Amino acid sequence: MIKIGVIGIGEMGKNHVRVYSELKGVKLIGVADIDETKGMEISKKYSCKYFKDYKELLKEVDAVSVVVPTFLHKEVALDAANAGVNMLVEKPIADNIENAKKIVEACKKNRVKLMIGHIERFNPIIPAIKKNIKDKKVFSIEITRVGPFPQRVKDVGVIVDIGVHDIDLVKYLTDSDFKEIHSLTTSTNNTQHEDIGILSFRMKNGALAQITTNWLTPFKVREIEISTNENFLRGSFLDQTLFEYSKYKEDGSYVTKQIPVKIEEPLKLELESFIESLNNNTEPKVSGKDGLKALEIALKCCK
Repeated sequence: MIKIGVIGIGEMGKNHVRVYSELKGVKLIGVADIDETKGMEISKKYSCKYFKDYKELLKEVDAVSVVVPTFLHKEVALDAANAGVNMLVEKPIADNIENAKKIVEACKKNRVKLMIGHIERFNPIIPAIKKNIKDKKVFSIEITRVGPFPQRVKDVGVIVDIGVHDIDLVKYLTDSDFKEIHSLTTSTNNTQHEDIGILSFRMKNGALAQITTNWLTPFKVREIEISTNENFLRGSFLDQTLFEYSKYKEDGSYVTKQIPVKIEEPLKLELESFIESLNNNTEPKVSGKDGLKALEIALKCCK
């Protein structure tokens, strides 16, 4: 049994607690948060301990999810690493490159597992896409991730908060690094952080990618389109549906096929993957280096 704890029980942290409480091979030891009322409520609901000081929780667990505000990631992650505790750190890995590197180095030095919570890697449409394009040449990827402003966000803009998901996906799906980076951003609410981003990339293998993201659209859109030398794919992260268009003819006709995708909760798949890496002593599917690269590109886009 892997002894697990969750540090930070905001909206996302609560979801981590819920999923861990349902996983096999996991014992949810406790939760840590400075809000004692909320902490006691969650600990009672899931029959685990409450810790006001997360350092006390670190003494009793094998691994933790770090789900605190981004500017606190470095402090909490370094304490966990020095305590010999494996961790899943929610994305982005940190608030700046220097702190991200310190997290990666501390985990390596203390020989603890570090996974970054790029949850869209575990959306069921992504492995389906990865499998479909395996032997094809990817020409372009377009991702749209827009919606209303989330009140939970205080310390970062739209690119680092949600655009970073798609930056990670572009690198993962193309199996290539970034060669050219172009971005247009603006802030419509007169704050220091952007709420609109249009990002364009040329990958080293020649693939092109574009990400459109904002906090202005009154409804959520989470879609991906991929063009290859053989077909065109269109997927919805929200509906977990994926369609393939192929066999184009001169008369304008083509074949449309829905690719089977098993609908599952991405967070559950993500946390299962984290536990699997601990049990098998393998590298987590989204490593600290992956998180560092996604943050590096996101911050370049912000500039």
